[in-house]
Amino acid sequence: MAAMFSDKARAALEYLQAHNGEDLTSQDIAAALDIENRSMTGTLNGLQRKGLLERVEVEGQKDKVIKLTVAGMNTDPAAEKE
Repeated sequence: MAAMFSDKARAALEYLQAHNGEDLTSQDIAAALDIENRSMTGTLNGLQRKGLLERVEVEGQKDKVIKLTVAGMNTDPAAEKE
């Protein structure tokens, strides 16, 4: 069985699930996980394509905030493909 998520994607998804409801930017997540901003952007793009998160504009904030979708909240980051 192949892993459904890369190590970075799994870490990002777990972090977002643990901090659900907080206004986190991609830079916040990258810093917390000690991952380069550029690499985190690519990782989050992949999770967004899977429908697990969205980027939301927040008034008064320059950067978009990363929010989990319902699917993202209910996805097991350790899941394996069958």
